[in-house]
Amino acid sequence: MLESGTQLALDHLRRLIGVAALALGCSVLVGGWGFGIHALLSVLPGLSIMKANTALAVAALGTSLATTGPGRRPRTLSTATAALALALGLVTLAEYTFHWRAGIDQWLVRDPVTPAADFPGRPAFVTALMIALLGSALLCAYRPRLQLVKTVNALAASVIAWAALSGYVFGAQALSEVPGFASVALPTTAVGLLLGLGVLMAEPVSWPIGTVTDRGVGGTVCRWLLPPAILAPPALGWLLSHTSGLVGLYPSAFRWGLYSAASTFGSVWVILLLARRITLIDAERTAATVLSRHDALTGLANRRAFDSFLAEAFALARRHGHPLSLVLLDLDRFKSYNDDYGHPAGDDLLRGMGRVLRTLARETDLVARIGGDSGDASSLIEDCDAALYRAKEAGRNRVACSRETDDPGSAPAARQAG
Repeated sequence: MLESGTQLALDHLRRLIGVAALALGCSVLVGGWGFGIHALLSVLPGLSIMKANTALAVAALGTSLATTGPGRRPRTLSTATAALALALGLVTLAEYTFHWRAGIDQWLVRDPVTPAADFPGRPAFVTALMIALLGSALLCAYRPRLQLVKTVNALAASVIAWAALSGYVFGAQALSEVPGFASVALPTTAVGLLLGLGVLMAEPVSWPIGTVTDRGVGGTVCRWLLPPAILAPPALGWLLSHTSGLVGLYPSAFRWGLYSAASTFGSVWVILLLARRITLIDAERTAATVLSRHDALTGLANRRAFDSFLAEAFALARRHGHPLSLVLLDLDRFKSYNDDYGHPAGDDLLRGMGRVLRTLARETDLVARIGGDSGDASSLIEDCDAALYRAKEAGRNRVACSRETDDPGSAPAARQAG
């Protein structure tokens, strides 16, 4: 179960991704295809352009992602737009699979440049597959029984988008030679990846996002290691593919050998970083455990550790018939010592007494400080409640202290008006 703040942040991010996808789809559809602004169809000259049907599907998916929610009206709009995107994706896939013309390739606008035999309005095969996966995943949002379908489909769409985006990193010609990827536009890959992540954020939040945002060890490790694990391979591939012919240090055929060696080194580095991070987390947890069971001033065990040790020792002694000893010590006239020499000197005395007792105790013994500042909130409330009862018995409309004022251990905070 995610914390409310984390869930709210994921909802805002999901809606932001949806609005961005809606804006991109509408700008390409209206500005690019409607008014002929070619810069909106492709990021760089010479690259594949976003088809009109793709832009319509992206706008529909963005609307569905931005409006999905528990209410009836948002769910109706989200379901309708997700179904529209799913229908566009499935019909296009059927056209490719069965060599069928459904008549939707130039349904919205006509492309006078691209030959009709090249299906100018038809999205690429992998684009249609990605659209169909995202549409079906959004139809499963807010349906806990279909959580697995939503997660698997969203992850599959994200992998497709990441593969196409990585192809652009290595060079646009890398995609042009692969069937199904040849006409995938760069904006389509980027928005497809974002939409896949946004669908994973939709409730119920899928396990990848839930794991990454977790406040425990797993979430911390993911937030540290996922960025380099995701970004390092394409960055390394781009570097090797663009430097082999520039400096002449190695032949281009040796590129994959270098990539393999560098990937191995990177994997080892990630594993070591993971181990280091877990070690630090364990050390922090151990330190926190030690602090929670030890007195901050003397370093001796506190009341919590003492109670636990005493209960276990008492149970063992009774079971095996062994004797059990409990010794209570008190420093005589310690308040006078504090008054004469000051509290810092009194703290030094307590620390020294703690060191002496630890050296005298056996390994199986426990030396604990159960007085002084080891009191808890429950005992404070009990003291205040007793003071309130005494104030009422004494006639009301008065102040009573939880302890006598001349008691050296009296706590001024433990007072209650009656």
